[in-house]
Amino acid sequence: MKKYLYYPSFEPPNTEWLKFSLLYLEKFESIVPYERQYLISDDYRQISNETDLVDLYSPSFQQGERASEKAIWQAERILNHPYRTSGRFNRINLKRDWNNKLNWNFQIYSEKFSYQFGQFCVENKIGVQNADGLLLPKELAYLFMTHLAKEISFDRNGSIITDNSEFDHYTNYSRVFKPAVRHRNEFMKGILQLIIPTDISNVSFNQLIEFRNQNRNRISEFNRQIENVEDSIGNGLTEQAFIESFKNSYKELTEQILLLGARATVIPLASYMLINDPNALTEEYAKNILTALGIGLGGYFAVKKSLINTESKRSCKKYFANVSLLK
Repeated sequence: MKKYLYYPSFEPPNTEWLKFSLLYLEKFESIVPYERQYLISDDYRQISNETDLVDLYSPSFQQGERASEKAIWQAERILNHPYRTSGRFNRINLKRDWNNKLNWNFQIYSEKFSYQFGQFCVENKIGVQNADGLLLPKELAYLFMTHLAKEISFDRNGSIITDNSEFDHYTNYSRVFKPAVRHRNEFMKGILQLIIPTDISNVSFNQLIEFRNQNRNRISEFNRQIENVEDSIGNGLTEQAFIESFKNSYKELTEQILLLGARATVIPLASYMLINDPNALTEEYAKNILTALGIGLGGYFAVKKSLINTESKRSCKKYFANVSLLK
């Protein structure tokens, strides 16, 4: 299973992103210190308590230390060369912006950073300490959280994800995201956008939580199928083409039986029995069906192979059918 770490906030402020995550992500973690977990929203807490989608990860002291050291180094470069570096955050002069107290409105909690980072921000007049930690300009807060997320994901061998696109230029410069991971997740969202018959903002969290829990295994199959075609996604496979490939799941099995010499007139019934009966692959039961079709025992193993190869495809197809009923 792929490991994902969400940042920069405690939780996604974009509820649509979170709703899609309930439908297509296996699991992700968000960076929430133990002492601050009471601050998450009721919806996020419900998702964490009632599904396996979200885990809250409290950063270690060492992770905060390393992130702080790297954030200081990069912030010093920005302060010393503001015109050369500010463009990464779509600004002209970040030093001037960071020295403006009116811009100190993003909270970084004390459990995340080192004493040295706090002193650095105060001494350079780019932030202020408060009872909870530091108030910083949003670009500096994002810079720090980027380094913290990278430290955590490195330790846990995971991938970083976000719904924040404001500072894409900086995240690309910092090599935060593996391009394949971002492309993969956008592809999966695109698939679901094509098959959900209503605006997902009109579907409640309660409905989506219930749906996820009822279709948990199929979400895993969906992810496995995406992994199987990741090269094709990189080469331009469209979401619609992916969906069509699963609509043809039954057709592929029918063709396999045709190749074994069965009479076309009995294929629909036999296919239905083989696909839908959970006992159909027990040897005795399969021999009876295939004998009735005029297929020898060698044919049974060929059909069994075909079924195994399309098992997760059929599960994925059923998942699409269930998603399409969401209203």
